[in-house]
Amino acid sequence: MAQPAVDWPVWPIHGVAVKRVSAHDEVNVPASRDQRRVRCASGYERERYGSGLRVDATLLAAMVIVGISGIIFGMTGFGFALVSVPPLLLLYEPEVVVALTIGASMLTSVVVVLGARQDLDGRLVLTMLPGACIGLLLGAQILAVVDPTLLKIVAGTLVASYSILLLRGFEPSGMGSRWAASLAGASSGVLATSTGLSGPPIVVLFTARQLARDAFRVTIAAYFIAINSVSTLVLLVGGAIGESEVVTSAVLTPAALIGTLVGNRLVRRLTAAGFRTLTLALLLLTGVMGVATAIVALL
Repeated sequence: MAQPAVDWPVWPIHGVAVKRVSAHDEVNVPASRDQRRVRCASGYERERYGSGLRVDATLLAAMVIVGISGIIFGMTGFGFALVSVPPLLLLYEPEVVVALTIGASMLTSVVVVLGARQDLDGRLVLTMLPGACIGLLLGAQILAVVDPTLLKIVAGTLVASYSILLLRGFEPSGMGSRWAASLAGASSGVLATSTGLSGPPIVVLFTARQLARDAFRVTIAAYFIAINSVSTLVLLVGGAIGESEVVTSAVLTPAALIGTLVGNRLVRRLTAAGFRTLTLALLLLTGVMGVATAIVALL
């Protein structure tokens, strides 16, 4: 039986149509060269049209997710992907989620940097970057020969354990040297391409150096702008990100930017001790989530 037509709201932008379909529905769409179907694990079907971006509960839910993630990012300077990726993977294909998290992280990082640029430690960022670039290449080579699930379990366990030590008052020595910053950058690069956990080494370094709240936020945001720029270039050249992914990312990014602006204001109410606790709690969550997602992948 033919399904009744539904008058969905349309955004005036060439993009992705999203509609809910059940396991028993048969969706008949006229063939077209500019049409692309992608069946999502959540039971949503996205179709490429030239007519516009059609909005339903899926897109609205994604806006809420990236908005909340933006608040967390605005308060700490990291954690956007940690909060947003798991629920977004229930709504979209991995390629879309990757494009969204990288694109939104880039722009939200710019917002954080512009909001406290006077506190940016540019020298520290430049010290970490050479090691990070080498680490990105090295991590890709490691991923080619070692099981990524095992890598994520090991890395997540180490991150979670170390964050607990820091929460209990442990203060590592020797973290103020130039070599420590270079090593943190290299470790971040290796973990970025092998496990996706690029933030923990930088968070550990900044926490150990007791960077002030705004210096922490703006410096780690500037670092991620540089790292994500390289990642974006690699994905674009490799064809992993296409027009559909870019359009969806562009539509959802404003919600992330609004969340980031809210986070920028909320963080002013945090004391130094409160900010440290928040960042270490996010670090602990990063490790736990890394282990949890790896174990789920084994099941």
